[in-house]
Amino acid sequence: MISWKRSFKRLNEEFKIAKKKKQALDNLLDTGRISSSTHELFNKEIDEAIAEIEKQQKDLIEKMNSKMEELEAQIKTLEMLFANFEIQHVTGEVEEEVYERETNLLSAGLETTKHELEAVREALNQLSPITQTPTTEETVQEKVEPQAVENVETPKPEIKAPEEPAPVVEIKELAETQKTEEPQPAETAVQSEEKQEA
Repeated sequence: MISWKRSFKRLNEEFKIAKKKKQALDNLLDTGRISSSTHELFNKEIDEAIAEIEKQQKDLIEKMNSKMEELEAQIKTLEMLFANFEIQHVTGEVEEEVYERETNLLSAGLETTKHELEAVREALNQLSPITQTPTTEETVQEKVEPQAVENVETPKPEIKAPEEPAPVVEIKELAETQKTEEPQPAETAVQSEEKQEA
């Protein structure tokens, strides 16, 4: 319990410090006190530090999730033992002193385990937004721009190729039938075009 709490506090502090550094660096660039090349150099270092913190946070979330599962299983076991003593007490299988002692211990164990489970849940709720917010916002922004471009390009072709060949084929068939039936008008049209060009 103590180990995950220490890691949680340390990572939260490191993440806040890194974000403050990034903000200070951006302010220096915005006010023109540093060049963009200097900004890029420092920004790269800060981004790498943030990425490392986020990786450690994800690892911690996995450990905390497994800790939650352990605690939930422990609560079930304690509740079953508690219920078993209650049933045995009602049926007279367990003496009063044994019942009192065991149920008090089980009640204390249940309360402690439930408190720890609640603490882990609260910590997870605080960690999850930290690890998800920066990455999801960046990926959403990156995805929105290409999709907008793709959506603009796709209506232009409209993929009407399957519809257009059918009339073209019909026209060709009609033209061929007209050529066999009336060869002279087709020839005169060609001749008139040649005269116009001349």
